Amino acid sequence: MTSVQTGAAQAGSVWEQLKQEIKAAAPGLGIDDIGFASAEPFVSLKSLLEQSRDKGYASGFEEPDIEKRVRPALQDGEPASLIAIAVAYPSKMVNPPKSEPGAYRGILARSAWGRDYHYVLREAMDKLVNFIRERVPEAMIESMVDTGALVDRAVSQRAGIGFSGKNCAIISSKFGSWIYLGELVTNIPFQPDTPVTEDCGECTKCIDACPTGALVGPGQLNAQRCISFVTQTKGFVDEEFMLKIGNRLYGCDTCQIVCPKNRGKNWDHHPDLQPDPEIVKPLLLPLLDIGNREFKERFGQSSAAWRGKKPIQRNAVIALGNFKDKSAVPKLTEVLKRDPRPELRGTAAWALSRIGGEDAMRVIGEAAANEQDGNVLSMLQKAKERLSSSETLPDQPQAGQAREKQPVEQSVKQPVEQQQFEALHELQKSLQSEMASDQGGELPLQPAKPEAAAWKPLAVTGLQGTPVYYDELLTPIGTLTLCATDEGLCHVDFGTFHVREAHLQQWARTWIGEYRYEKNEEKLSEAAKQVQQYFAGERKNFELKLNLHGTPFQLQVWHVLSDISYGETSSHQQVAETIGRPKAVRAVSDAISKNPMPIIIPCHRNSDKDGTLLGYVGGLQTKEQLLTLEQQS
Repeated sequence: MTSVQTGAAQAGSVWEQLKQEIKAAAPGLGIDDIGFASAEPFVSLKSLLEQSRDKGYASGFEEPDIEKRVRPALQDGEPASLIAIAVAYPSKMVNPPKSEPGAYRGILARSAWGRDYHYVLREAMDKLVNFIRERVPEAMIESMVDTGALVDRAVSQRAGIGFSGKNCAIISSKFGSWIYLGELVTNIPFQPDTPVTEDCGECTKCIDACPTGALVGPGQLNAQRCISFVTQTKGFVDEEFMLKIGNRLYGCDTCQIVCPKNRGKNWDHHPDLQPDPEIVKPLLLPLLDIGNREFKERFGQSSAAWRGKKPIQRNAVIALGNFKDKSAVPKLTEVLKRDPRPELRGTAAWALSRIGGEDAMRVIGEAAANEQDGNVLSMLQKAKERLSSSETLPDQPQAGQAREKQPVEQSVKQPVEQQQFEALHELQKSLQSEMASDQGGELPLQPAKPEAAAWKPLAVTGLQGTPVYYDELLTPIGTLTLCATDEGLCHVDFGTFHVREAHLQQWARTWIGEYRYEKNEEKLSEAAKQVQQYFAGERKNFELKLNLHGTPFQLQVWHVLSDISYGETSSHQQVAETIGRPKAVRAVSDAISKNPMPIIIPCHRNSDKDGTLLGYVGGLQTKEQLLTLEQQS
C-alpha cells in the first residue's frame, strides 16, 4: 500500500509506477483510453464559456456556475490531478431496418444506441476508484460524467485523450470521436500526460455540413441552434428546425459522420453498447400510442429516455410530416383533435400541412373551430395558409421546377448547387463502404442529384436576426449579387439572388448565425459603383469596407490574394509559399475556391504554376473574360 503523504523523494517514482499500473489495468476495467492531467484551473476556458453564455449560445443544461466548470475541486481536500477516461461506442448497425411507405422510421443518435452511457462510465470509474484505493486507501477521488461541473472535453484534451475538433468533439487518433468521456478528480499528484498536437487542419466539413449552421466557427457551437439540443427540448419547435430535424428522434450525428477522422472507425467490443435496431430505428406511428410503462421498458436503458417520451413523440410527429406520410393522416388527426399536450397538437397541424390534401385541410379547419390554446391556433392558421397557397410551396412546384423528394432518413433535401453536389459525391465515395449497411438516418445511400438545384427556395422573410443586405448588378459577365452587413461588403455571388438564394442562405447560417436577407440598393450603392468602374476599365483597386468571414487559414489565403496586382497572376504554389505553408497547396486551393468575394478579392488572378487556368467559381469563361479585361486596360 502507498500513502498520499509519501515523501517528496519517493513521490515521483511511486506515483509514476501507480500510473502505469492504472494504464495497464484500464482495458480490464472497461476503459478504452485513459490520460492524466494537472488540476490547475482552466483559465482560458473561462472567457470562452462567458462569451458563449453572453451570446446566448449555451444550452441551459450546463452547470450555471462557470467558476465550478473551470476550477477542479474536491469536497474534503485539494485536488492534485485529473484522470480522464474514454469508452468507445459503435458507429455502425448490423442489418438496420429500412423505412418504407406506410412504415417510416425515426433514428436515435449513436451516443444513445446502447445502454445509457452514464451507467457504463460510472461503473467503469467505480472499478477504477476501487483499483486505486486498494493501493492508496486514503486517496480522495471524485468521479463525474457529463452531469458533473467540469467540462469533459477540456479535461480530456488536457489529459491527451484527443484534440478538440472544429465540431466541438474530442477526436482520438485511435477511436475518432465515437467515444464517451468521463473524469476523476483526485488528491494524488500524478504526472500529467502530454496533450495531443494533431488538429483538424484546414478541413471544415463539419461546419459546412451542420444542418442549421449551429457550428458558428471552428470549435464554436451555438447550442440553441444545434439539432441535437433541439430534439431534447420540450415544447414547440420553430418551423426552421422542424424542417431540419428530418426523422431524428434524439440527437444528431451529422458533424461526426462527415469527419474524415472517423472514416472506417466502428467499435463493437462492448456488448452492452451494441444497438437493438428496433429500438434505435423505431417505427414512427406506434410511438404516438406508446404509454409511460411501455416507453420505460423499451427506451429506459437508453440515454435518449432522460427527457421522457414527450420530446420523442413530438419529434416522431415532425418526422411523419417530413416524410409526407399520407398513411399517418388518421393518427395525426387524432393527435390534433384529442392529445392533451398543446405542443403535440400544434406540431400535428404542421405535419398535416406538410402532407397536404383535402383530408388535411378539412381536419385543420375542424380543429381550429374548437382549439383554445393560442400557440396551437397560430400554428393551425399557418398550416391553413400553407395548404391554401400550396401551389407556391416546394411541395407543389410550379412549372419548370423539380419536385422536392421525400427525405431519405435525414433532414428534408434542400437545393444542392453543383459545387455542393460534387462535395457530397466525394463524401459519399469515401464513406460508402463503412456507412452503406447501416445508415443512421443522416446520409442518403446515393448522392443527391444536381437537378435538385432547380427547386426555388422560399425567400427568407423573417424579421429577426442580423440583416444581410443585397442588391443585384448587371455586368458584362452577367448578373452579380452583392451582399453586405452593417460592417461592410461580405459576399459577391455570380447570378441573381433568386438563383443563388440557397447558397447564400447556407453561407449566412454558417457565418452570421441568426440572419435575414433584405434587398437594399442604398447599402450596396458604393460597392455597385466601384464594380461598374472596374468593368469600365476605370478602376484597378477597390476601396471598400469588407466584412470577411472564414477560418483563420482562409483569411490568410484571401489576404494574399488581395495583394495580387491588377493585370498580374500568381499560382497556388506561390500563395502557399507566401503564407509559409509550401506543402499546403491543396489546402490553399480549397481556401481559394471558398473565396466569398470574387472580383473584389481577385482569385481569378490565380492559376497553376505552369500558367494553366484553374477552376473558377464563376466558370473558366468568366475567368478568361476578367483576365482579358485587365490585360487590355
